[in-house]
Amino acid sequence: MNKENININQKKFLENYARTLDIAHSAALAGYKNSTSFTNVKKILDDPKCIKALDEIIKKSAEKLEITKAFVVQKYLKIIEYAFFEDENGLKEPQLALRALDGLCKQLGGNKYEEVKTKKSIFESIEGLDPDKI
Repeated sequence: MNKENININQKKFLENYARTLDIAHSAALAGYKNSTSFTNVKKILDDPKCIKALDEIIKKSAEKLEITKAFVVQKYLKIIEYAFFEDENGLKEPQLALRALDGLCKQLGGNKYEEVKTKKSIFESIEGLDPDKI
């Protein structure tokens, strides 16, 4: 990223925004005052040089992360385990469980209802896991 293309405040805003996705907080951290932050942020996000700089920042961050499909599946399974915990009123958070199951199915390649109906159960497809014992 060339320093001549964007100024220091713009760079600070873009780095914070790429990390947090919080426009107001990123603007404050970059030094923009509340009264002018909306105008300044709009100018930044409309400027092709700033958008290019934001893309570079995001690409550099993505290279460092190396999030694998297995990592995502593992996190969905943890969410499902948490959401299926039963208390005296039943399931803890059934809506969360359903959303996590939907995400898990998408990660495993079953993103349409018809596809999921025709495929084996996810638990049957995991080697060594007996679906009757779940």
